[in-house]
Amino acid sequence: MPRWLMLPAYAVALLPALVFWWWQGGAVDVVDAPSARVPCVSYAPYRAGQSPLDDALVIPEAQIAEDLDRLAGVTDCVRTYAQVQGLDAVPRLAAERGITVMLGAWIGREREKNERELASVIALAQRYPETVRAVIVGNEVLLRQEQPPAELAAMIERVRAAVRVPVTYADVWEFWERNPEIAAAVDFVTIHTLPYWEDDPRPIEDAVPHVLETWRHIQRLFPGEPVFIGEAGWPSAGRMREGARPGIVEQARFVRGLMAVAAQEGIGLNVIESFDQPWKRRFEGTVGGHWGLIDADRRTKFALAGPVSAEPNWRRRFGISALTGLLLLVAAMSASAASAISPARWVLAALAASAAGSLLTVGVDDGLASARTAWDWLVLAIRTASGAAAAGLVFAAILGADGSRPVPIAALVTWLRGSGRPAAGRVHTALGLVRALALFGFAATTLCLVFEGRYRDFPVALYAVPAGAFLMLALMRLIDEAEIPGLTDAVAGTDGAGGAFAEEWLLAVTAVGGALIVVVMEGPANVQALGWLAVAGAFLAAFALDARAVAGLYRRSSARDPSSKPPAAGSAA
Repeated sequence: MPRWLMLPAYAVALLPALVFWWWQGGAVDVVDAPSARVPCVSYAPYRAGQSPLDDALVIPEAQIAEDLDRLAGVTDCVRTYAQVQGLDAVPRLAAERGITVMLGAWIGREREKNERELASVIALAQRYPETVRAVIVGNEVLLRQEQPPAELAAMIERVRAAVRVPVTYADVWEFWERNPEIAAAVDFVTIHTLPYWEDDPRPIEDAVPHVLETWRHIQRLFPGEPVFIGEAGWPSAGRMREGARPGIVEQARFVRGLMAVAAQEGIGLNVIESFDQPWKRRFEGTVGGHWGLIDADRRTKFALAGPVSAEPNWRRRFGISALTGLLLLVAAMSASAASAISPARWVLAALAASAAGSLLTVGVDDGLASARTAWDWLVLAIRTASGAAAAGLVFAAILGADGSRPVPIAALVTWLRGSGRPAAGRVHTALGLVRALALFGFAATTLCLVFEGRYRDFPVALYAVPAGAFLMLALMRLIDEAEIPGLTDAVAGTDGAGGAFAEEWLLAVTAVGGALIVVVMEGPANVQALGWLAVAGAFLAAFALDARAVAGLYRRSSARDPSSKPPAAGSAA
């Protein structure tokens, strides 16, 4: 097949990718909210590079004013959590915009800071009684165990005696169960209920009913007290927890559905939160930074009525993925020495390049949503580079029909120790290096998911590229074995090359075993965990097939020359 037919062949191969991205961007019907305005929404002003942990930070008043201008079109009420870093300007700026404030005092371990917070909310509530609709003394203090209940109750009562607006305390609903005495100190009970973060995470189908049942449960515990939902929300990006899947459509379903239930039942509601908070990714992973109704660039994620798209920018994503696949294909063809390429190989390479382009685009998008530190960016760069390199090298091997096969890790180690480059050649060595890097990274990530996985994503898409590429190469080489005379492979070890892949076996068994543990921990409803297990299986199958083929080649070579000895690590069979 002439090489000039590459572009039309690739264009046809893009059709499945186009269908995939169109499906991703398709609008989904979601129940409309009963109002065009959210009842109340948590507000924190921190943008990229800003954090509440920076004691020297003072948020510019103009930034807060800009945010409140943006929120004035979304809600009539904001909830704040502290008085430091310029947040004490919120009541005045909110009053100018007709927004009321649930004014928060941050209570921690340090008495001096607590005193400043209490003095500030008292003064502001006294100065802006028509703007401050309630004062919230402390947020999840009992959860963090930073004050005993009696001390906390005393602070609440002190504020309550000094202001003319209702005073409350906010915590996860279980801590109201454990500390019912706090109810005597407040004017109303404020609970947090986040179905995604529950010890038993709830899928989106059960999330709103769970919040309603939780509210009713707490109302039964405190029949004489109004119960206000102070935090309820759903993340728009990040890892699944069992069956709870983040996403824009899921977030819209939760917020709209909960607004409808709250309006029907007469429940006071505050949604967490107004804007995405990038700083939270440091502590809670990707999901921590994606609870906002508005993203960090101040763009609304979805409207409160009408269909919702999970990928509104799907056309741009498709364009990027198509270009990425084309670049991989051009690079592979440039590296191939074959003068003519069979139609079957063209179809295979074109379809694979289209799939790799889409997977890399999805993986990089996910990585950009989670990356925050220099280490995060480095890991993302390595994963992306190893995936792209694996795809390009494998496509070149398939198009070139040169019998390329990855060098085992044992041969690479021998080379790195200074014993000379593997005799298999540069392509074999490059394939081996990329496979070793991808497999090691996958196994290491799997162990992190097993032992510390609560805030870690499943980077399925980025690892699916090298896993799929090497599996495709292994399957092709099984076919090519009988067709290509003189096929050579890098073999290390003895006993029919059985020891050549000891390192690969160790990494792959670790990856598959760890992935199985993750699936058991997460449950079968977590499709991201199942995808991770599938990628682990692809890695294992790829090098298992490769090892089997190499062993077969060695046995045939030995049968032709019974006196031959097993080749040394890194040599060609």
